[in-house]
Amino acid sequence: MGTSRRIIVVVAMAIVIVSNLPCIAAENKQKDEKSIWLEEGPRGPGGPERWPRRFELSDEEIGRIMKSLKESDPERAKQIQKLRRKDPNRFQFELGRHGGEEFGRIVRRRTERWWHQKQAEFLQWLDENYPQDAKELVGLKEKDTKLYWDKFGIINRKYRRIYEEEKRNPELAEVLKEDLQLKKTRDGLIEKIRTTKIDEEKKNFARQLEEVVGRRFDLIIRRKRFEYERLLKWVEQLQKQLEESKAEIAEWSNEKTKEENVKNRVNELLRGHSFRWD
Repeated sequence: MGTSRRIIVVVAMAIVIVSNLPCIAAENKQKDEKSIWLEEGPRGPGGPERWPRRFELSDEEIGRIMKSLKESDPERAKQIQKLRRKDPNRFQFELGRHGGEEFGRIVRRRTERWWHQKQAEFLQWLDENYPQDAKELVGLKEKDTKLYWDKFGIINRKYRRIYEEEKRNPELAEVLKEDLQLKKTRDGLIEKIRTTKIDEEKKNFARQLEEVVGRRFDLIIRRKRFEYERLLKWVEQLQKQLEESKAEIAEWSNEKTKEENVKNRVNELLRGHSFRWD
């Protein structure tokens, strides 16, 4: 899956809507209806990284970018080079801004390496937890690449949530694993009920189905408690940030504070300091 792209990570704040628990509905409700039986509920903030973090360029990569930049824009390269010791953060920012194709190639290579590493980690986890699915994938990779990636996408969607939660909340991961197994049992019982011709067997399978659905209900409530606790912690963190921001604004709104900071900033600009206000 060699798709190359430049990643732009956007950090967004979610608005959490707290509503009453909806009434119990049938398992075959449509996805757009409010129902406790929805396969995926809100996960809350945070979680394992899906994209690579901002990286620092190596000396060798910097050399390649500067060489390319000197050939295309010598004056710009000279200006950027001056920042290397004075302001390393600004230096790397300007390299990314003006590095052109060479910088793009480095980003793509880093992103591809990161993707292959994450893919290998997921496949190893799959082999340890669901070996039959992992074995099926290996067989497809050798026979049909397109079919392999189609199957990989299906398996990834099926197990990704469990895989992610094992890293941050193993107890929730166990709940999700058990729920996945119950859904498999549920589907098997439904099929038996539909195909059996014997009334007594049909009633027996229906009783088993009711038991399985009841166990699933309890698991879903447990999952929602985990999600509620995660959201609660996130709201507490946001509240703390809001209070700090409010105090900061109050402090900076003081006329004397403004006067002192403006004078200090003017002195820094005249001395050629590279402190960044933006």
